[in-house]
Amino acid sequence: MNKNMNKTRNWTVLNLVFYFLTLGVNYLGASGFINNMSQQDVSDKYHTLITPAGFAFSIWGVIYSLLLITLIYFFVKRKESRLESLIQSVSPIFILSCLFNMGWIVAFSYELLGISTILIFAMLFSLMFIIEKIYKMRNEISYTLPAITFSIYGSWVFIATVVNISAFLIQQEWGGFGVSDSIWTIVVLFIAIAFVLLYLTLYKNAVFPASVAWSFIGIYGAYNNGTLSPDMSSIIMGVLLFGIGIFVIAIIFTFIKNGNSIFPKDKSVNY
Repeated sequence: MNKNMNKTRNWTVLNLVFYFLTLGVNYLGASGFINNMSQQDVSDKYHTLITPAGFAFSIWGVIYSLLLITLIYFFVKRKESRLESLIQSVSPIFILSCLFNMGWIVAFSYELLGISTILIFAMLFSLMFIIEKIYKMRNEISYTLPAITFSIYGSWVFIATVVNISAFLIQQEWGGFGVSDSIWTIVVLFIAIAFVLLYLTLYKNAVFPASVAWSFIGIYGAYNNGTLSPDMSSIIMGVLLFGIGIFVIAIIFTFIKNGNSIFPKDKSVNY
């Protein structure tokens, strides 16, 4: 028993260590210390039609704050047997996500966008795995805090992955098979909407659409302030507003359908 508790304690400490390492590398990347190029500099160099306005990236502050609170919660509550099981199952994956995150920052700063795309995909899959673990244990643990944290984190990384792929295609001077960038932007936005709705049908996660909705608000802001002004801007802005509306309705509907919860309380819940 003591051996198992020590193992859990070690995982919670390692989680915090890798969290602060990731935070440090993020700071170095954002300040331009790595390759004298910040993430913002690289993003501006390979600007896409789905890059949100600057204010949208403030969500990282929310994400890292929630992560810190969650990791401290894990450390404090580590002796609870059911939470102990969750900690031991998700901690190795969380540490992997930190390694992928740090690797992505370095690769992106060096404009290695192909490698950064692979790394951010790996980070996305690791976070989705963590969310799934929390979902499967929802009837056994008090899941609200970790569910909110990793759902917001995972859905934002989903959008960041789409933007990273777009930036990579711009770097490679992909011609879009002769289809205009504006048309591709509309297609990508509808794919993002469809993915979120599909994910909701599978996991009924009421929080997951929130970060995607925020990203759509950020992209809309970039069009509204003139940062982005391609052909068909009005149509793209319409699609963005449509997506925001769909996400808000989906969040409210799913939350109510789940019995005013993030996840359905009963495994047999069907919509």
